[in-house]
Amino acid sequence: MPSIHHARPSAAALAGVLMLALAGCQGASTDAGTAMSADTAKHTAAWTGPHKGLLAPFKERAFRYRTPLEVSDGGRFMRVPYDELIDINKRDELPVRKVKSWYVRKLPRGAEVEREYEAGGRKLQYWAMGRLSGGSKMTVIYLHGRGGNRDWGFDDERFGGNFNRLKNLMLNAGGAYLSPDFTDFKADGLADIKALIAKYRPLTSGKLIIACGSLGNTLCWNLAEDKSASSAIDGLVMLAAFPDDAFLSSPVVRSSGRHIPMMIAHGSWDPYYDYKQMLAFFRKLRKTSPDYPVRFILFDTGKHGAPLRMIDWRDTLNWIDAH
Repeated sequence: MPSIHHARPSAAALAGVLMLALAGCQGASTDAGTAMSADTAKHTAAWTGPHKGLLAPFKERAFRYRTPLEVSDGGRFMRVPYDELIDINKRDELPVRKVKSWYVRKLPRGAEVEREYEAGGRKLQYWAMGRLSGGSKMTVIYLHGRGGNRDWGFDDERFGGNFNRLKNLMLNAGGAYLSPDFTDFKADGLADIKALIAKYRPLTSGKLIIACGSLGNTLCWNLAEDKSASSAIDGLVMLAAFPDDAFLSSPVVRSSGRHIPMMIAHGSWDPYYDYKQMLAFFRKLRKTSPDYPVRFILFDTGKHGAPLRMIDWRDTLNWIDAH
């Protein structure tokens, strides 16, 4: 097993990540907007809309991206609009804490269950819904960031109702969705999630996808660079992440037969993890492996929590499923 990566951000950066869902993390700032390089702007392509596939439309009008401000690199890069007045103030009944009821459809009684799993003698809890006993057409596991817990990925009303949409998409598609607790972002946490993957990989007939928020991306990187774990994973969703150049020399990148589709989503005004570092990583990956299935969605003027609020789960998961 490869060496375990500890958190890559600085201590100063970590101090600010404790509450991912605060309004300051999801909204805009007073700085200037994103300025893309001239050579990036030259290469434009049309956005044809959300990817079709396994996940059928659900509240499409409310959650799909507005007309992109920029589409380049054959559609692999998109800069999409984000506006705090629209995407928080008009969307939420209580800004950041409670979305308006129109955005939410509660799952049927009993559809969401709290379960326990074991790793290294540790017993941990997780929320789960969907086809959990076998035959899941797609399984998604969400790993929270610093200061979070299993409740974050199942919260219907925070993050603009976006996790509620994910649950409904998965339920309607015959999939499964999990949001676990785990010990830490280091070796024990990695072992925890590997145990959960090992439990649900045989129960999944389709793709198994790991989505990570903020510091949770430490686990995403380590899973991708772990031989046994990476062989069981079919997709990665990196929300408000930070780069890991070690990934560029990993078998997942170097061997075309082991590519794991990756969606990167970031806010251009993220005060903790500068989008420019993640964009530079994206371009390195494109250069290192031009055929690697990777996309980058940049939420213009969005801050640290914008990707959790704004990622179009249907577009993202259908795109991963198609690769």
